[in-house]
Amino acid sequence: MTNAQALDFIRDYFDELFVKHNVDALDVYLHPDYSDDDIGPGEADPIQNSKNFLRDWFEKEPTIRVAVKDAMVQDDVITAFLEWYRTEKGVRQTIQKGVAIFVVKDRQILKRHTFIYFET
Repeated sequence: MTNAQALDFIRDYFDELFVKHNVDALDVYLHPDYSDDDIGPGEADPIQNSKNFLRDWFEKEPTIRVAVKDAMVQDDVITAFLEWYRTEKGVRQTIQKGVAIFVVKDRQILKRHTFIYFET
């Protein structure tokens, strides 16, 4: 995967989740052996746990979006620079910024971790 392909992949992933609010897209994007130490390490069903987490977040923050600022790939690892924001009355407000690391296997996310470096 090239850097451009990695950027497209991650942007498509976040578009499905944060624009379309299609949490069922996780069934396509996440590998069956997916693990996520951000949302719930050791969960019996990390994909379902991720869906529940996102549904709750979308209910609390219906205008939340994620901007993928950049992404790069090395081996099977994509590093993406992200900004979560909401829009209220036409004004964009940054909620948080972070760097996410995705381990990809067979064009699916096997593992993810996000380091948040800015929160409002």
